Amino acid sequence: MRKTWTLVKKEILDILRDKEALVIMVAVPILLYPAIIIGMVLVMNFMMQSREGGSYTAAYAKQYKAEALRLQEVYEEKKEELDISLTFLEVPETEKGDGKSSYDVWINFVTDGQGLHIEVEYTSTDSDSSYAENALEELADIYCKELLEDKLGEKGLTVDFLYPVTYEAKDSVTVSESAGMSIGGSIGMMLVVTIMLGAFYPAIDVTTGEKERGTLETLLTLPVTNFQMIMSKYIAVSIFSCITAVLSLLSLGGSVMFLLGSAMEGASEEILHIEPAVFMGWIPLLLLVVIVTALLVTAFSMCFCVFAKSFKEANNYITPVMLVVMFASMTAMIPSMQLDGRTALIPIVNVSLLMKQVLAQQMELTLAGITIGINFCYSVLIIWVLAKIYNSENVLFHDGFQSFRLFEKRSAIKEGTVPGTGDLLLSTVVLLLLILYLGTAVSVRSPFGGTLVNQFLILLMPLFAVWYMKSDVKTLFSLKIPSGKSVLGGLLLYIGTYLIMLVAAAALSRIFPESTQNVEQAFGEILDHPFILIILVMAVMPAVGEEIFFRGLLFGGFRHRHGAFWGILLSSLIFGAFHLSIVKLLPTAMLGACFAYIGYCSGSIYIGMFLHFLNNLISMAASKYPEQMGRFLPFLVEELAGKDIFLMLVIGCLSGTLGLIILKKKVKK
Repeated sequence: MRKTWTLVKKEILDILRDKEALVIMVAVPILLYPAIIIGMVLVMNFMMQSREGGSYTAAYAKQYKAEALRLQEVYEEKKEELDISLTFLEVPETEKGDGKSSYDVWINFVTDGQGLHIEVEYTSTDSDSSYAENALEELADIYCKELLEDKLGEKGLTVDFLYPVTYEAKDSVTVSESAGMSIGGSIGMMLVVTIMLGAFYPAIDVTTGEKERGTLETLLTLPVTNFQMIMSKYIAVSIFSCITAVLSLLSLGGSVMFLLGSAMEGASEEILHIEPAVFMGWIPLLLLVVIVTALLVTAFSMCFCVFAKSFKEANNYITPVMLVVMFASMTAMIPSMQLDGRTALIPIVNVSLLMKQVLAQQMELTLAGITIGINFCYSVLIIWVLAKIYNSENVLFHDGFQSFRLFEKRSAIKEGTVPGTGDLLLSTVVLLLLILYLGTAVSVRSPFGGTLVNQFLILLMPLFAVWYMKSDVKTLFSLKIPSGKSVLGGLLLYIGTYLIMLVAAAALSRIFPESTQNVEQAFGEILDHPFILIILVMAVMPAVGEEIFFRGLLFGGFRHRHGAFWGILLSSLIFGAFHLSIVKLLPTAMLGACFAYIGYCSGSIYIGMFLHFLNNLISMAASKYPEQMGRFLPFLVEELAGKDIFLMLVIGCLSGTLGLIILKKKVKK
């Protein structure tokens, strides 16, 4: 422990030397919230004062003088209700549209047998004209009510005669709760942003900074374990991140309290209706939440920064991470998003939603505990991943993410070059963008054509990458005829994984219900084609193209750079993420891990291709012919019952275990 704390002191001193980072971590949180909140109030106050103090002109033609005078009389009677100065001006109709500076709106009065029609011409891009139009709209409503009351009074009736049925809704939510719900989402986002500022720069300094200063090699020669070194860096960065988080919360709370205490003119109704006692009562819990969030953001930042070799490169890595975190925190601004058993499991999102629930006085301690606990678990998991990364000299001292041979001239690339991590990620991003833009553009007109285009793109990307980098295709793609035992072991492992995958998909669909209307519509159009054509596009092409890209290029490249474990993990996660669905992410990742492991043990990609084809064939057959497939495999078309889930899990575990044993024996041989 003494060695760890010694290293912590060293890291803290290194961070303190960066004065610019300290300003960002300390000064920005303190000044940011007062500047934003009070500044916005002042701007709103100025706008309101300019509106209330302004005088606006409504012009009309001579032939409408009688109607305009009557409307003016109503205005003189009710101008206190309008809070705006309005002047009626008679202007020759020939000057309409010419002297725009002489009036803000133009009024036309049209009288027919049914009544009076008031037509107002205004300029929406002109604030004065818009204010005048709003005032005239309110004035017209008042005028209408007065005329209606007069006409009904002549017949001995009241306005209630026109409304025999009245409706009134009473909101059970207090004004304070509603106000907290309205602004709670934005407050959560602002806190997350400042926490990121406090974590990113120290994380860059203790990881990339060590590389750039050339001190990492010296640090690794010290009589300390990698775990001690990592924990010292993590603790040091976490301290500064937590300080920033606490300062942010206190600054935010102080700004809101000042606003409520001073009741500044121009402050929004939402802010002014928040009860200070409610906000202050939850300060201890919020402090704990922001500290845990700071720990999570710190771990996440260090995990990315460790791959960079310079401050500039680290900033490039951090930028997309910041955008993702900001997007996740902004989900709390969606009115329908609430903190529940599902959203409490999503990092960053759960924190923003928790902030909103606190201000809305709807906080459940159980959900708060889940949010805190799950974020802490994520932090521990990321630290474990970081420890694995620090065990890799290839990442620490060589290319890491910086291997972008796709940017080099092909003539300068050696024969047999294996794609680096940067090349693999670049290929993945480019492919994803092509699918999102080109594939989606085609899918709008023809879902079947869009699927066909996507499969061609998935096939062409790895072929282009290995051609450009002159890779050994046979070795990288594992183009080897498998043995009979490998096929048997792979088949058993696939059956087990498939059954467990179905159970996981059913559970996730209940936890994270998704609207499948658009997907079902598109899928229905695909199923209208001949079955042989469906099998070709939806089973054969994915079995070849997706296996070559995910289990060939990605798994082969990651395995060469970082080992089989990381190759299987990263390629399967990317495979799951490509399906762009929370429900499908885990099941498809499980299936991808199964195919990757089979390919690793057998040394052949052909087994994965066959099993991938079989998997898609079964899915297409169940969708095209549900009644026929339901007779033999009812769990494919029916909702799973409790006994079915238990039986499938038992069979899946037994089959998967037997498959692992056979494949493991094959590896030993």
